[in-house]
Order: sequence, then C-alpha cells, then structure tokens
Amino acid sequence: MRSPTIHSIGTAVPKYKIAQSVHHDILQSSPAIGRKQKLQIRKIYGRTGIEYRHSVLEEFGRAENDNNILFFPGDQERMTPVSRRMQIFEEGAADLCIEAIEDSLAKLTQFDKISITHIITFSCTGMYAPGLDIQLVERLGLAKSVERTCINFMGCYAAINAIKSAYYIAKTNTDAVVLIVGLELCTLHYQKNETEDQIVANAIFADGAAAAIISSADIAKVDDMRSLSLENFYAEFEPAGKEEMAWRIGDHGFDLKLSSYVPDLIAKNIKEMMQKIFRRANITQEQIHYYALHPGGISILEACEKALGITKDQNKTSYEVLNDYGNMSSVTILFVLKEYLKQFTSGDNGKKLLAYAFGPGLTMESMIAEIC
Repeated sequence: MRSPTIHSIGTAVPKYKIAQSVHHDILQSSPAIGRKQKLQIRKIYGRTGIEYRHSVLEEFGRAENDNNILFFPGDQERMTPVSRRMQIFEEGAADLCIEAIEDSLAKLTQFDKISITHIITFSCTGMYAPGLDIQLVERLGLAKSVERTCINFMGCYAAINAIKSAYYIAKTNTDAVVLIVGLELCTLHYQKNETEDQIVANAIFADGAAAAIISSADIAKVDDMRSLSLENFYAEFEPAGKEEMAWRIGDHGFDLKLSSYVPDLIAKNIKEMMQKIFRRANITQEQIHYYALHPGGISILEACEKALGITKDQNKTSYEVLNDYGNMSSVTILFVLKEYLKQFTSGDNGKKLLAYAFGPGLTMESMIAEIC
C-alpha cells in the first residue's frame, strides 16, 4: 500500500501587501509613542528579517486615523473588542481559503472535488460556528456527509498536526482523500502595547491561508510536480516553556506572550527530539537532504541551525518565506513546503525532508517525508 502522500499544496495571501519599512515608519511617526519605545521598535523591526507582510486590513499600511479599525490615532484610548475582530475574521475566512484550495487543485489533473472524503481545518486566530469547515463544504459543492475535523488554537505547529491527522485517516482508509485547510489572520490581533512581547508580535505576524491534498491513492499531477510521501512524526512539549510562549483570548484581542527565551528552549531540546524521530524512522541525520523549519523569526531559525548543525544555506527556503510573508503562524510551514515542491526535480526522488514547527507549550512537532 502506498504511504499517505501530500500530493499538492496551495497558498493564498490577502491583497494588501505591506512593506515592513512602511509599517515601521507609521509606528515611528505616531506622536503618542515616546523616544524609548521608538528605539525599541527600531531595534525589533531591524531584526525581523521581513521585507513584506500581507493583511486583510488596508490600514495596516497607512497612517493612524479615526476611520481605522485597529490603528486609531495615538492619543486615543479606543480599543477594538474581540467581537469586532472575529467579525472581520469570519467575513474574510472562506474567500481566502477557497483561493488557497484552488491553487492546490490547479496542480492536479483530472481531479474531481467530489472525491474529497475528509476536510480538516485549522486556525488559532479566529473561530465561529457554524464554522469554516461547513462553509467550505458548501462553497466547494462537497457532500454534506464529508467528515469534518477542526483543529483550533494550537498555534504555529497546527499544520503538522493537521498533516499527521490526515496521515492517520489515509493510512487506515486507502480510498480517503483528505483536504487540509489552514487560515491565520494574525494582523487582526494587533494591539497598542508597550510590552516587548506585543511589539515583537506586531512586528512579525502576518496573514495567509494554505491548503493541501493528502491521500494514499494515486492522484495525477501536472508534469514534473513532486509529492511528499509521509513517513514519520514525533511531537513533544517542554514544560519549562509553558509561560514563555502562550496565546490567550483577552478583552481586546488575542494576547500573545513570546519570550526572548524561546529560541534558547528550542536550541536546548530540538537535537534530542530529532534523534527520537530518527530512531522511530530507523535513519540517521546523514540521510536527511532537506530541512523545512517554521520561520518563527530570525532568532528561532538561527537557534535551529546551531542545534541541528546545518548551514544558513540549507535553511534558505525558510528565510525566503519569512522575508516575503512574515510569520503567518500555523500556515507558514506549508508555504515553506510548497516552495520546496516547486524546486524539486525527478533527481530528488527518494531523498528525505525533515520538517519542524513550534508553538505554545512549548510544543515541537516534527515530520519526515520522502520526495516522490
């Protein structure tokens, strides 16, 4: 029996593309921000490794004014409630996901959407019910009996968890065709706050959606398009990081805690975790040809490189995604994997890829796949 395989990956971003330098200048020009905070913002933005981000909010790239939803004039104490942020999330969720799904399906030939038997949605930046899963079933014209699973509020590692869930479904049901769809509208949770955690969150997080088709069945693809045969998964959480990376619903948005200690925690634990997945897969690191690391930030990527003994060049795809899109939370790793699929040729068949993503807990999810 063929191993469950990622046959295609599609992505989408909102239409508002914001230069990081523009967003930085907007913040620096605010009369309500003092000199000390401006210096802190300059330091943080200068270290993000991000050139562009996308947002569902046009105002993310324009000066503060009274008509904005989040970016009010600095001398005002107005705060946008969670209900308004969730309203915007619900209004834009399905359209962006459909765009990512269509991008994924465009890579498949003679594929009928009606063959989809399962759908897994994931997000940590918005929720509502009836939810995105039902909306997508209706918009795609799928049978109402399609089995639906929703993965909510897991954070940046949720996509690998969704892939793993699809893997187990496809492994036990060879006829299953699983669509996974993730959506993160992180910029909806922008908050004016002088804490370093919030400034970092405001500086790196962005919006995006991603989708993938996973199945054990043979699915025809466009010429020269590679797939990823899923082999092994391993996940752990480090209890010492529970308060270093946290994500909670506040009165005026989702409150993120992202400690500067997180890269150190990852560096201390990722190599031992790698050895555990290698033992499970009965391989060694020498058999890994490619690394797909969640680009949570420059410090996290550098910590991974040092701990895993890999070069910046081996990690360049993650840097490129971070540069072009920012950290889109859970969907970002699928952007990285999609870029790899575009680069692979038939000469890469049989080579192995190791993927990592990190999130609250501190949780580390890992995956080994073989190019085919």
